[in-house]
Amino acid sequence: MKARKSIITHAAVFAVGAALAVVAQRPETHRSAEETNASSGHRSSTRSGQAADAESDAKSATARERRDDAGRGGKSTNASVARLGDITRIGDPLDRQAALMDLVARLDPAEFAALAGQYQAMDHFGNSRDEFEIILRGWAKADPLAALEYSANNPNRRETSSVILSAWAANDAAAAERWALAAHEGDGPNPFLASVIRGIAAYDIAHATKLAESMPNSRERGEAMDAITRALFVQGAESAMAYPATIQDPALRAGYVSMIAERLASKDPAKAATWLASMPDADSQNRGARQVAQALSRQDINQAAAWVKQLNPEARAEAARGIIIPMSQGDIAGTAKWVSTLSGIPNYDRVVEEFVWSCDQRAPEQSAAWIQGIADEAQRTRLYHRMLGEWARRDASAVKNWIANNTVPASVANRFNR
Repeated sequence: MKARKSIITHAAVFAVGAALAVVAQRPETHRSAEETNASSGHRSSTRSGQAADAESDAKSATARERRDDAGRGGKSTNASVARLGDITRIGDPLDRQAALMDLVARLDPAEFAALAGQYQAMDHFGNSRDEFEIILRGWAKADPLAALEYSANNPNRRETSSVILSAWAANDAAAAERWALAAHEGDGPNPFLASVIRGIAAYDIAHATKLAESMPNSRERGEAMDAITRALFVQGAESAMAYPATIQDPALRAGYVSMIAERLASKDPAKAATWLASMPDADSQNRGARQVAQALSRQDINQAAAWVKQLNPEARAEAARGIIIPMSQGDIAGTAKWVSTLSGIPNYDRVVEEFVWSCDQRAPEQSAAWIQGIADEAQRTRLYHRMLGEWARRDASAVKNWIANNTVPASVANRFNR
């Protein structure tokens, strides 16, 4: 009985939809047959036609199987698969997912393979991906090795194995971690380990962090860090903001700052701005500066422009790039003057390029003229080719006329004067 409750609890945590939250909050996991029929009768009275009949049949089947289970003490794979067909015909997402969770909770480990295969072969209502995850997560609790063996032959192996491993790790972190380390081959990043981290982040931030630190810089490590960041915000914004100070690796710390800054800025840009400006190292500021500047700009463009000066010089270019587009939308000339005040900061060429693209269609002559402000010759030439090429597709004669009256690299003049 404990195993059955464990399956239901974790399915409720991870499955998507209001149905799962409702089921998780009920004092008892399984409703009685009478309770089900009463609820069904109330809802069915408001529906009509074939959909209502299908839903009523499915719920009656659920009630019958509960009574049969109590009498026979076991389950038939055929009966479970048949019930799955009834469930997929339930039109109401709340009832459908609740019925699916109930079915998963009652399965014997040996029944999951048939049920998973049948579900993927059927047509069904709603978000089938989320509902299939309920089956996989239930299977991971009952028999994770069998579930992973099934996943190895699934066309969506990476996705299904990730769901199974994260659910297994939430239930038995040590076993899931051992499997992930043993199953990985080669010197590249371990995708299995990223899935384990997703499963344990909500329960053990410290160990999740240790595992993430062991991974090479890669997409997989980024996924692991994102899972940790999400878990931190569940604990509260203050916990998330304090976390980067515990990370010794500068690159890893800056990565967390970027993720935390982006999430924080989406809810409270001013708080994110104050926090980021307090970062002691320029690299951390630089990684989160653009997202925060963009969020501030949506509230007050002048406040955002003033905030740039609070950052380390090495971070100001990225912050400015987050401000230029919204600023130039209302005032191209004013934006040009503001960009000029930033001359001399590190990576100023990137600021100029951002301004060039911010007005290349509305004021192409001014945009092209600003390219001369790029200090790096190779970058300047590339930008001429790209920006003038875009303009030429709209108005080739205007580009030829502009080139005739301005100094540009020979390769640029030759290309557009043909």
